[in-house]
Formats: sequence, C-alpha cells, structure tokens
Amino acid sequence: MARIEQAKLFTGLGYAGFIIIVVTAIAYGMIPAAQSYTWVAWIVGLLCLVAYVVGSFNTIRDYFKKRSARHGVNAFILILLVLGILVFVEAISARHSARFDLTVSKRFTLSEQTSKILKNLEKPVRITAFYQEASPQAEEARGLLDQYAYASRKISFKFVDPDRFPGEARRYKITAYGTLILGSETREEKITQATEQELTNALLRVTRKGEKVVYLTTGHDEKSTENYGKDGYSGVKKAIEDQNYVVRDLLLMRAEEVPADASVLIIAGPGKTFFPEEISTLKRFIDQGGHLLILIDPETDTGLRGFLKSCGIEVSQDVIVDKLSRLFGADYLTPIVSQYAGYHPITENFKAASFFPLARSVSAAKDLPRHVQNTELAKTGPSSWAESDLVMLKKGHASFDNEKDTMGPIPVAVVSTIQHEPKEAKDSQGEGLASGPEGPPARRGGGEDPTEEPDDKKDALRPARIVVFGDSDFAGNSYLNLSGNRDLFMNTLSWLAEEEDLIAIRPKKRESQPVVLSYIQGRVIFWASVVLLPATVMIFGIVVLRLRRIAK
Repeated sequence: MARIEQAKLFTGLGYAGFIIIVVTAIAYGMIPAAQSYTWVAWIVGLLCLVAYVVGSFNTIRDYFKKRSARHGVNAFILILLVLGILVFVEAISARHSARFDLTVSKRFTLSEQTSKILKNLEKPVRITAFYQEASPQAEEARGLLDQYAYASRKISFKFVDPDRFPGEARRYKITAYGTLILGSETREEKITQATEQELTNALLRVTRKGEKVVYLTTGHDEKSTENYGKDGYSGVKKAIEDQNYVVRDLLLMRAEEVPADASVLIIAGPGKTFFPEEISTLKRFIDQGGHLLILIDPETDTGLRGFLKSCGIEVSQDVIVDKLSRLFGADYLTPIVSQYAGYHPITENFKAASFFPLARSVSAAKDLPRHVQNTELAKTGPSSWAESDLVMLKKGHASFDNEKDTMGPIPVAVVSTIQHEPKEAKDSQGEGLASGPEGPPARRGGGEDPTEEPDDKKDALRPARIVVFGDSDFAGNSYLNLSGNRDLFMNTLSWLAEEEDLIAIRPKKRESQPVVLSYIQGRVIFWASVVLLPATVMIFGIVVLRLRRIAK
C-alpha cells in the first residue's frame, strides 16, 4: 500500500513539474513584469521533474522497453530534428534577409538622406520608445524603427510602456506617450514624434562630433532670422536648426575676424554696401579656407562685385524675365529654375523646379585663376532672358533686345572652390618677390620671412567654398517651402558645411493608394472567395467521404 502511495506521489510531482514549467513559460512571454521572478518557478518545476524521474525510474525503464515506446521516441526525435532545422533556417534568414518595397510610392523605403547616414554610422545608437502597449501609434513607430534597424546593425530599439514601468519613465523624464530617447556613448536626445525627419535629425545630434555653427551677417539690411513676415528668414533659421546646426548673428563691422567656429558664413540679401574693412575680413576668411554663402538681390550695390570677381564669379546688373512663369500663376519676374548641374554634389539627382522671385544673373568668369574651379549650379529656362534696361522694366515694359540682353538659359547660381596656392605658384607670380637680372627671383630683404607660414601648414588648409545666388527671396518665408526651394538651399548649406552625406531629397510625404473596384469586380471577388472556394472544398469533402463509404 505504501508503495502504491509512493508511486502516486512521484507521478503527482511529475504532473506538477510539467504544469509549473508550462505556466512559467506562458507568464514569461505574456507578463514582462514577472520575468525577474520566473527563475524560481523554473527551478521548482525542474526539481519536481527530477524527483519524478528518480522515483519512477523502474517504471520509466520498463516503459521504454516496449516497441510502441521506441517508435514514439523515434517520432519525437524526428520532430525535434525538424524543429531544429526550422530554427536554424529562421536564424539564417534573420541575419541574411532581403526586403522588397512593392508599393507605388515606396512607402516602406527610407529616403536617400537617411540611408546615407545609416550606412556611414560609426557609433551604436540605442532607441527607447515609450508607448502604450498595442496602440496603433506604437505599431507605426515599430515599423519605422524596424526599417532603421534593418538598414544598420548599429541601431537597436526597445518599447517601454510608461504605465507599467513608471520608474524608467521617470528616469528619462517622460511626460507624454510617443516619446523616443536616442542615446549613444556620450549623448542622449529626446523627440516626441516618430517620423523619419525627426529620427534622422536626432540621430545626427547624438552621433555628430562637436557642434557646427552657421553665422548670418547683420548690419547691411540683410534678411533677419527674427523676422516672421513674408520677407523674413525665420523659416531658414528653423530649417538650419532642424539640420542640427547652431544659428548665430554676426555684426561683421565689429568683428576683426570671422569666428573660428564658423562652419558656414551666410550673407543673405544685403541692401547696403560693405565697408572695405569688412571685405578684407571676408578675403581673410576665404584665404583661411572658409565657406561662404552669398545671396544678392537685383538693383543693390553691395560692394562685393570686385571681391566675387577675384573668386571667378560675375554678378551682372540685370533682372531675369521669364514669361513662362505666368503659366504657373507667378509673376514674369519670378523665373523658373529647372536646369541644374547634375555632376555637382549639391544638385546631383535634383529634379524639382525652383522659383526665384526677382533674380539677377550670376555667372562663372571666363578667365579663371588656375586655383579656382567654378560651376554654374542652376539656370533658368530657354524662354527667359536677362533684362538690362531696368528703367523700362520698372515702367512695366519688358522686351528682349538682341544687342543688350542675354537670352536664356540664364545662370542664377555659381559655386566656386578655391584651392590655396602653394608657395611655388605665388613665387612664380612675383608676389612679395623682386626679380634680379639673373637667376631666380630673390626675396625682398633676403633670407626667410619669419612671419610666413610653413609650406606644409599652408598646404594643409582646406579649400575655400563659395556659393552665390542671384536672389535671396527664394529662401524667404513666402517661398522657402515652394517646390524645390527648400531642398536647394539646404543641399547648398550641407555642401558648404562639408557634410555631403546629408545632401539628398528630404523625406517625401506618404500618400495613400486606395484600391478602387468596379461593381462587377467586387461581385466577382465576393463570389469567388466567399462562396465558390468554400463550396468547392465542401464538395470535395463530400465526394471523398462518399467514396470511402462505397469502398467499405
């Protein structure tokens, strides 16, 4: 009797161990908060199973001597083998998978800009998303983050429900659902919208080395970043800051030098003339490898024409007329820019048209210094022309004059790259040298000039970059978001800041593509899927059942 009770006891322990392990596995998968304590249940369940095996060893041994048991074991081993193969295939596919976006609008494809950044990512970035479980917003964010993680193995993410884990929410100071925290080894960034634009910007902030500063000159009636009106540049400031730059004003007439931390210096639509001392400051900035963006409106005398001429850029005294603009509801003094230099990084693969309200022509000089490389970046259409008779234009009379005007395409933007001349080139031009009647030129005063920089230091200077637009209003608040204006301006800024990886068309809007069916198509799909297919299966089942009964 005691032996029978002991056998029941071990059998009960075996069932109890099996039930405990199954319940623990379910709790581990469904209740994340209980994961820290499940190890106790795992141990208890395993101990119960071990006790069953030890106490019922003879019974188990006798059972496995049966033929049916051996067949069952073989079947169980085969099942484990098949499951192992499936797990192995799944593991391989998880590491070496491929995705194809078959949507018309490429809804599940990251923009070229984001792809470049993820491809060149050097530091691992972890993303913590605070969403309520099973919310639609969480699923949408998960899909976007999954695209980032697929594009770069350095991206990892997890979702946290702030209601279930208030401690972690307090740690990151989370006050709203839908907040994402991006963190690297040294920085953390918080965003409140799971969009590609916000994610990519935050990704740049946590991985960027140092801080890039963009200066805008003041004191010459330039466009103001604090002006929120139609002619202001507050939108430009927001766009630059969204690209993770710091925007600061610079009163050039009070500054002896352009600040050393200036990644880009912008002169936006000056209405007053620059002083000679300020132009000298700009020249020193260029000689030191500075990067400069100048936007000059027509009918303004800025005093910069001579400076730009020395850089191989000519700014003409004219206004571009394009009567084709009226087809798009614009004034004929708002030329359409649709021709771009496809081989330059700023406009490579750039296809969107831009609108330049009241623009002047800017062209590359014919006789360029050998250390200067210029490219006419953007041009108007062939139906436009550069009107030189500004007096008649003000009276509302615009007509092309074969002798005075220039027929389109008219360049409105020029980019210039200035390589610093080595000392030998300057010596050959006789700068600072006096030529004797015989032999090589001798330096004035004899010996070395202690104030001159060494050759290796001079050669180490980065090339200067200058971009000149014949209009500043195209980046103003009224026109910045019109067609390709914003992309053209931001691509130019990225190139000047030596961040070519950021040059790409910004994330596109995702538009829904509904499937519209006619009445007949809808009826065909309904009858085929709801009636015909189930009926066919049912008929085959009845036929098979009938044949089996006949066979018996």
